[in-house]
Amino acid sequence: MRAPLKTSTMQCAEILIIDDLMESVALLLRYFQNEPIDAMVALNGLDGLRKAREGQPDVILLDVAMPGMDGYAVCRALKANPRTASIPVIFLSANTRLQHKLDGFSAGGVDYIGKPFSAEEVMARVYVHLRAGNAQRVRTADAAVGLPHGAVQEPDWENQLVTSALTLLQESGQEYVAQEKLARKLGVNERRLSELFRKHLGMTVADYQITQRLETARAKLCRGNKQIQAIAEEAGYRNASDFSRAFRNRYGLGPREYRQASFGEPQLAISPD
Repeated sequence: MRAPLKTSTMQCAEILIIDDLMESVALLLRYFQNEPIDAMVALNGLDGLRKAREGQPDVILLDVAMPGMDGYAVCRALKANPRTASIPVIFLSANTRLQHKLDGFSAGGVDYIGKPFSAEEVMARVYVHLRAGNAQRVRTADAAVGLPHGAVQEPDWENQLVTSALTLLQESGQEYVAQEKLARKLGVNERRLSELFRKHLGMTVADYQITQRLETARAKLCRGNKQIQAIAEEAGYRNASDFSRAFRNRYGLGPREYRQASFGEPQLAISPD
């Protein structure tokens, strides 16, 4: 089971998923089913624009590669409309090259998640932007009634710092990044970084990276018949037994059992679990 996210300061939020692939939509809906979040779905860009205007979601998860109107065009249209311009847009794409990320940010996106994504990464980034939006609404309400700025919510820099940290960890791939090194890159001390990760994500920096490795490995197990030993090495485990033990602790099954039980893949004899 993944670590619970901190939601005590937030009311039920609403997100809009715009993606033409039902498999991706179904996966995302599973992520949110036990969270205080309502989800709307649009299977193409035009329907997504309509639902964004009418539903005013708190966050939009937007696929890039869609037929007809792609994600970049949808995002530009959202930002051009005063009714939807302030809604945070998080891009989802299998293409994680730097130029594609830059194109996403240029179109108006606030974040960019590579596919295959994990529950932890999606939920962490969604909650960061939900909190940022919630803080902005509170500041607006405070100003309307004359309350001092920042009287209730955490400052924006916390959200920005966590988002920057997640981006750096994503860019590192499966390479482990020491907390000290991550803190130094972000210009913050280790203790403060650890506090922010626990506050916003409900886990430590190390736990987040372990979770990311295992989620990436799980996705590879789902996609095909790559040898488990190779998947373990790509996930940063030199020893297949250590990988299998960590995988079993998290998912309740060893990698080989997980592949067989969930997807009917033939058993691979080369790696113990």
